[in-house]
Amino acid sequence: MGRADEKQVQLLREISEDIESVSLNDKEGWQRMAVALEACMEVVASDDAAVKRLTALCIEAMEAVSAKKVKNLFELIDMMAQGIADLAEYLDDPESDDTALADGNSRLATALGHAAGEQENQAAKTAPAAYSLDDAAAQLITLEPDDTAELENLKADLETYGASAGCPVKIKDMVGEIVTLLADVVESATDAPDATIAEIGRLMEGALQALDEPTPAEEPIPAQADTSSEQPAGNEPAPVDDDAPAAEPEPVAQAAGPEDYMPDDPDLDLIGEFITESTDLIEQAEDALLALENDPDDMESVGMIFRAFHTVKGTAAFMELDLIAEMGHHAESLLSRVRDREIQYSGGYADLSLKALDMIKELIGLVQVALGGESLVKPAGYDELMVVLADPEAHGVSADEDDTAVPRLGDLLIAQGKTDREQVEDAVKVPEEGPIGGKLVKAKAATVKDVGQALRAQRKIKGKATVESSVRVGTSRLDRLIDMVGELVIAHSMVAQDEVITDSQNHELAKKVSHTSKIVRGLQDMSMSMRMVPLKGAFNKMARLVRDLSKKVGKKVNFVTEGEDTEIDRNLVDVINDPLVHMVRNSVDHGIETPDVRVANGKPEAGTVKLSAYHSAGSVVVEIEDDGKGLDKEVILAKGIERGLVDPGTNLSDREIHNMIFEPGFSTAKEVTDVSGRGVGMDVVRRNIESLRGQAEIQSEMGTGSIFKMSLPLTLAIIDGMVVRVGKETYVIPTVSIIRSVKPESADISTVLNKGQMLSLQGGLIPLFKLSALYNLNGGSNGNGNGSDNELVVVVEDDNHQAGFIIDELIGRQQVVIKSLGDTMREIPGIAGGAIMPNGRVGLILDVGGLVKHANSDQPLRSKRSGSDDREAVA
Repeated sequence: MGRADEKQVQLLREISEDIESVSLNDKEGWQRMAVALEACMEVVASDDAAVKRLTALCIEAMEAVSAKKVKNLFELIDMMAQGIADLAEYLDDPESDDTALADGNSRLATALGHAAGEQENQAAKTAPAAYSLDDAAAQLITLEPDDTAELENLKADLETYGASAGCPVKIKDMVGEIVTLLADVVESATDAPDATIAEIGRLMEGALQALDEPTPAEEPIPAQADTSSEQPAGNEPAPVDDDAPAAEPEPVAQAAGPEDYMPDDPDLDLIGEFITESTDLIEQAEDALLALENDPDDMESVGMIFRAFHTVKGTAAFMELDLIAEMGHHAESLLSRVRDREIQYSGGYADLSLKALDMIKELIGLVQVALGGESLVKPAGYDELMVVLADPEAHGVSADEDDTAVPRLGDLLIAQGKTDREQVEDAVKVPEEGPIGGKLVKAKAATVKDVGQALRAQRKIKGKATVESSVRVGTSRLDRLIDMVGELVIAHSMVAQDEVITDSQNHELAKKVSHTSKIVRGLQDMSMSMRMVPLKGAFNKMARLVRDLSKKVGKKVNFVTEGEDTEIDRNLVDVINDPLVHMVRNSVDHGIETPDVRVANGKPEAGTVKLSAYHSAGSVVVEIEDDGKGLDKEVILAKGIERGLVDPGTNLSDREIHNMIFEPGFSTAKEVTDVSGRGVGMDVVRRNIESLRGQAEIQSEMGTGSIFKMSLPLTLAIIDGMVVRVGKETYVIPTVSIIRSVKPESADISTVLNKGQMLSLQGGLIPLFKLSALYNLNGGSNGNGNGSDNELVVVVEDDNHQAGFIIDELIGRQQVVIKSLGDTMREIPGIAGGAIMPNGRVGLILDVGGLVKHANSDQPLRSKRSGSDDREAVA
C-alpha cells in the first residue's frame, strides 16, 4: 500500500495534468488549483518534510503565476506540474525515495527566489530598469483590454518603479506616459483600447531600446574628470579630445544597421521544435479561416483558430521572439472579437486575418533562416499591418465584401453533373415546405448519396477527428529504412528462389521459408505505407490560391474538394504541386467566365472549380474540373496549324486537338497577364507528370467546362509486375497495364497492308508486335507471329489504346523494387527502370506507354539522345 490513499494520489495526478490547460489570465483558475492542492494535501496529512516543503512551494508558485509576479511563467508552470506529479508518484510508491522531491524543491525555490535570501529579494525590488521593463513587457503581451485587474496591477507596479531612484531619467517620461495610457484603458476612457494597448507596447519597446543605448554624455565625462585630476594645469587636453570622439562613432554605426530581433542567447533546439509545431498550427488555422469564410457562424473553427494564434503567441513570448508574439497577440484579439460576435468574419476582416497569418508564416520562415546565423529583421509591412490590426475600423476595414456567398446546393449538384438546372428549378417551384435536397430526392432528380456529398462540400464541415499519436522522424532516416527493407526483400527473394531451397525435400525448411516470406511481405507493405501521405496538404494550398486569384481577376469562384484524404507517395506530393498550380490557375483565369458573362449564359454568377482525387486501376487520379467556357477546338486547331504542329485538312479527334495545348509555348490567350497567357507551363506540366510514370489528359466541352486529369502511380518505390522472358532476357510488365495473356491461333493473326500484324480479340483488332523485334534481340521467339505453338501474347493497354506483345515465356507475378538506371540511361524509350531478380540478374521494367507509342516504328528502339543501341547500353 502507498503512503497515501489511492483517491488522493489520483487527484494529485489530475491536478498535475490540469495545470497545463489553465490560462495565464485566469486568476480565479489558479486560485482554485491552489485551494484544491491544499485541500488534497490536508487529507494526506503527511509528516514528511520534503512533501510539506514541495506542497508549500507549489501553492506559492500558483499564487505567483496568478499575480504574474515572476518571470518565465511557462517554465514555472512546468516545474509545478512536474513537482505535483513527483508528489503523486512518491505517495503512491512506498519503495521510492525522496530524490525527485528534493530536486523539485530546489528548482521551485530557485525560481521563486528563495535560495538567494532576503538581500537578493530586496535587490530584486530595486533591480535595473531593463529587468523591470522586461517583466512588464512580458506581462503586457499576455493581457487583453478587458483584463482590468491585471492592467491595474501593471499600472501600479510601473507607477512605483517610475517614482523610484532606480528609474533612469531618460525613460521617466516614457514610463509616465505608459502609466497614463494604462489608466485610460482601466478606466474605459478610450474608444479604442486595442490601439491604446498597441501604443503602450511601442512605448515599452522604445524605453527598452533607450536603456540599451549609452547616453552621449556618460562616456566622455568620466574620462575628462580623470584627466583633469592627473593634470590640473590642463596643459594636455589631447587625451580628452581623443577619448570623446572615440566613444561616439561605435553606437552610431551600430544604430544605422537593421535591428536584430533574434534573442541574445537562443535555445536552438527549442526554437527548432517551435518552428515545426507553429508551422503545423498555422496550416490548420489557414484551413479553418478559409472554411470560416464559407460559414461565418462556425464557432468551432473560430475556437480552433483562436487557440492556434494563442499557442503561437504564448510560445513565441516564452522564446523571446517578440515579433511573432506581438503579431499573434493582435491576430488573437481580432479573432476574439469574432468569437464574441462583436464583428462578423467576412470581407475586410477575413482579408486582414489572412494577412496576419501570412505575416506570422513569413516570420517563422525568417526565424528558421536566422538559426543559420542570419539576423532576424522585421519584414516589410510589419508595422503597417500592426497599426491596422490595432484599430481595423479606423483604417476602413469592415465586413462588407464582394466575395461569393456560400454555394447553393442546387448549383453544386449541377456543377458535379448530378442533375441539370431544369430539374432544380422545377423542384424549387414545388409549393411544399422543406429543403431543396429533399425535394430533389422526391423528384428523383438526385440520389440521397449525391445530396449528402453536396451538403458536406457546401458546409465544409471540419469536425474534430480522432488523431492518432505520432512520432516525428527525419525523412533521411525514413528513406534509409525503406531502402533497407527493399534490400531485405531482394535478399530474401534470392534465398527463397535458390535451388537449394526449391529442390529441397525438407518440408520443415520450406515451411519456415514460406513463413519468413509472409513476414517480409508484411514488413514491406508496412514500410511502403510509411511513404504514403494524404493529398490534403496540397489541396489546401489550392484553396488559398483560388481565393486570392479569383479576387485578383474579379471573378466569383467556389472551390470544392473531394478525396483529399487519398494517399500518395510523399515523394510525389512536392512534384505534383507545380502541375496543380498551373491547372488551377488556368481554370480560374481562362476557364471560369466573369459574373456578367455567366449570368448572360444562364449559369450561376459564381463558377465552381472542383479538385478531386481517387484510386483507379492501381493509380491515383487527380482531377481539376471547372464549369467554365471550355476549350475552343477551332481556335486550338487554327493555332496548331499556324505553328506547324498539324497539316491543314488533317482529321484529328477531340482528344488530339485538346492535347496540343501541352506543346511548348502553345497559348491561345489573347493577352498576357501576370497570371497566365505566356504559353509557358503546360509542356512542363506534362513532362513532370510523365517523369513520374504518370499520364496527363484533358476533356472539354465548349460552353460546359473542362476536366484536367492526371494519373500517377501509387508509389515510386515498388510495383506489382508480371515477369516475362524474351530470348535470354527477363522483363517486368506492370500488372496494372495488362489486360490478359493469350495463346493465339493462326486464324487470329492477320497482316494489314503489309505493314504490320493485327490480333483478332473479342471481335476487335489490336496491333501485334514482337518484343524481340522492338528491342532488336537475338534468340527471341522462334515463332514468326503466325500463331505458332510456342508463342504467347500479353495484351496491354495505355490511354485507352491496346496492343499485343509476343513473348517467349510467362514466368509469373512478382512485386519488385524499382531501381534507377542512372542518368546515362534514364531516357530510354519503353524502359521505366530496372529490378534485381531472384537469380541476382537485372530485369528491365517496361514502360507500356512508351512501348505502345513507339511500337509502329520500323527501327529498333533507340535512345532519344543518341543513335546508340540501347540494348548494348543496358547490357
